[in-house]
Amino acid sequence: MTRGRQANTAHLIATDIEEAREQWLAVFARDRADLGPAHAAELAAAEASRYALPRPLEQVLAELRAAWAVEQRCLARLALQEPQRDTLRGLVTREAPHASELARLEAARERTATAAAQAAPRVEVSAAAIASEADRIRDGLLRRWDGERGAASAAARVVLDGPGRWGLRRGAVARAGEQLTEWANGWRQHLPGLPTDTTDLARMAGWFDDRPALWTAFDASARAQAEQSHPDHAALSAAAQATEQAHEHARSALVEARRQRDAEIDHLGPAAWAPDPEARLAELERDIAVDHQQLSDTRARIASLKAEPALLAQPADRLTQERDGWRARQNAEGAARRARAATPITAGSAIRTPPPPPSLGRRPSAGLRIGR
Repeated sequence: MTRGRQANTAHLIATDIEEAREQWLAVFARDRADLGPAHAAELAAAEASRYALPRPLEQVLAELRAAWAVEQRCLARLALQEPQRDTLRGLVTREAPHASELARLEAARERTATAAAQAAPRVEVSAAAIASEADRIRDGLLRRWDGERGAASAAARVVLDGPGRWGLRRGAVARAGEQLTEWANGWRQHLPGLPTDTTDLARMAGWFDDRPALWTAFDASARAQAEQSHPDHAALSAAAQATEQAHEHARSALVEARRQRDAEIDHLGPAAWAPDPEARLAELERDIAVDHQQLSDTRARIASLKAEPALLAQPADRLTQERDGWRARQNAEGAARRARAATPITAGSAIRTPPPPPSLGRRPSAGLRIGR
């Protein structure tokens, strides 16, 4: 494939697209060194073996056992890798429709978060200006109230004392009542609860002030006046509230989309939480292609060894006996390893602390990595 100047055309003979793809991956996953002089030497040796003297039987059997071991390792790896590959294929297929939607929702969440963050300071600045002006207006109202309160109290006492037995103070009472009414009318926009009846108004003015209630009323009135002088504050507040609601909606939509995605892929097990399933799938497919190629080469080697003259001269059941004996030894060694691994640690056993990991990098996904 490196010879073409303009382009290359590869012809793959396969039953379907999947098989053609596996062939393609197998070819390009091979180690270049294995296809170089070593591979050529192996082919030459196989060709020359037809003209060489028969090799010793034990040498052929030893190479056959080694080939069987390689074949078994390839089959064991493939038995683990191929189900994982199928799972990852399903995961990638299921992830595809979610990926673009999650990216869109994430962008919407970030966009609305930025808008809300930009709107909030503008509202805070406007609110601070209104609060400062409201404080100034309220304090002015309190000072003016205190300044007029003495005259109102005196007029209230005249009204409450009445014109006297002979009505000599009728004129003074009338003037005091007019004074109270005028005073009340001047404050009614700030204190709409002031009585309209002159006698009731005199009783209120002649009594002590409810200072907290008075402060609250003047503060509300002062704030209303300050907000009127800053008409843009209402628009800023409404815009900030709208952006905050949009941000909350975008955040909730993203959370729900992630929940639906997780619920759909959770049954896939550890593979569902692979950090980069597409990259892991490509890596796994390359490993599988290499193992398939190694398995094919090993089986060709086994077939070549079975055709050795030294083995062909043996009884028909000799190869079967060798295979059964080799399998029995493999099973016994595997059982011994499992027994050692399952042996409980007793009180007097020496416990060796494993060395610390070489780095604190990201932990690989459990059950997805097959070592060689």
